[in-house]
Amino acid sequence: MKQSRLVIGICYHPELYPPTLNAVRELSKCFTSIRLVHRPHLEGTWKYPANVTTVASGAVITPSEQERASTIRKIWFFLQFVTDLFRECVRLRPAVILLYDHQALFAYRLIRPFLFFRHKLWYHNHDIAELAAFRKFSIGWMACRSEKKMFSRLDIFTLPTSERLQYFPMEKFKGHYFIVPNYPSLEFYNSFYKPGKDMGRIRLIFQGRIGEGHGLEEIIPLLKKEIRARRLELVLKGHISQEYKDRLLRLAVEHDVTDSILFAGVTPYAEVPEIASSCHIGIGIFSKREVMHVTLGTASNKLYEYAAVGLPVLYLGEDHFSRHLSQFEWTFAVSLDTGVIEAAIGRIMDNYEYYSVRAHESFANGLNFEGYFAPVLDYLKDQGFCSPAEIV
Repeated sequence: MKQSRLVIGICYHPELYPPTLNAVRELSKCFTSIRLVHRPHLEGTWKYPANVTTVASGAVITPSEQERASTIRKIWFFLQFVTDLFRECVRLRPAVILLYDHQALFAYRLIRPFLFFRHKLWYHNHDIAELAAFRKFSIGWMACRSEKKMFSRLDIFTLPTSERLQYFPMEKFKGHYFIVPNYPSLEFYNSFYKPGKDMGRIRLIFQGRIGEGHGLEEIIPLLKKEIRARRLELVLKGHISQEYKDRLLRLAVEHDVTDSILFAGVTPYAEVPEIASSCHIGIGIFSKREVMHVTLGTASNKLYEYAAVGLPVLYLGEDHFSRHLSQFEWTFAVSLDTGVIEAAIGRIMDNYEYYSVRAHESFANGLNFEGYFAPVLDYLKDQGFCSPAEIV
């Protein structure tokens, strides 16, 4: 059988980017051998298919530790990644090289003149990089500038929402592009759905990068109340700065609800759905106005991960989110007003089981990764870039 090989580069830890894990699993059914080069931001626990080899570039360092690192160390981290990506490409001589962020694409640009074998170039953008967000002449700044210059060389381009196409130089792009929403995987998430939840307390969860703009300051005062004769708890799952955590804790002390907030921290992705499935309502509020936040309709994996485990969702009732979410019975538009949020929680609890079932059904019947990634696999096979792999 023809050997089909793929090298993937991502300058983050793949377990912090679930759509990457979903893609790797699906691609393992197409390529006979995959090397995944990544920055190790946590001790991973994900079980990859047998034909996938992970290559950690450097020692484990948390995202917050890397952010605080000196400029020299950050340059060293990047050069390590460039070296490791080059070594794996030379070793494997892949038919396709897939880069998962603008820094990985920049690393490829540096090694491209030394790759003396034919290959196809695939770029997946999971987060838009805005030049103004980076310090001038930093690695991120140079990678952001380099990204647009690479579009004429791409063979495949994928991204999670069509609303972001306008931010890329598509006039230079001569290949094929696909929209692959950041929906959760049926294969992974289906087993975590648990109907008939314990309704002793109403557990609200926000998962992802925890900071301003998610309605948390408006929700914390609600924790001292009862809604439909039930107390509330708030679960915060993900990275949070110490400064913002202290701010939330001061607010919790002010309202005497410190025992009603749980900080679950950053964990491997395999543990995320277990925590969410123990909750009742997902917080999907985004009030910031950056490009990233106003194009999140199908790019925010947390919204659909909530649905996968049967959680109704609170979202900010603005035009962008309403276009994508108002069609679903299990989504509830709110404003950044404590009274409005309280009323929405009450409506959910009035018919909780119904909304929970509808959320999971939406996931099972369409809002899942496999359905949207299938055309990408079909294209790869049609073009002869890969052949079905024998999975051990």
